[in-house]
Amino acid sequence: MKARILLLAAFFTFATAVAAFAQSLPSAKPEQVGLSSERLQRLMDVIKADVDKRVIPGAVVVVARHGKVAFFETAGARDPATKMPMTMDTIFRIYSMSKPIASVAPMVLWEDGKFNLSKPVSKYIPQMGECSSCS
Repeated sequence: MKARILLLAAFFTFATAVAAFAQSLPSAKPEQVGLSSERLQRLMDVIKADVDKRVIPGAVVVVARHGKVAFFETAGARDPATKMPMTMDTIFRIYSMSKPIASVAPMVLWEDGKFNLSKPVSKYIPQMGECSSCS
């Protein structure tokens, strides 16, 4: 359960970051960018189930691909006490999420073939090379 919450938190953090830029992105149907509307709806069903079980109070889900927003929906409430519904422009307070966000960037770069995992880090970040006075 804890792993699921952490995974959802990482996903929501990424989605929130995308949402901040989504205003300037054009929208497209999921199939136009190689995604499945059915599978995205299944994702939303899981999130709505977590809202119903009170695992999370609410969520904003944004999925963008190839520079186009293919899926943008909300679920739950932004304030459980007042039952104010979640909106697409809700601002979230994020704590200790730099590691999940920072770890997604190299994964995306690796998928795009920008670096090779078998090469030493110093090839890409020279400052991480061996220390000349260390030995």
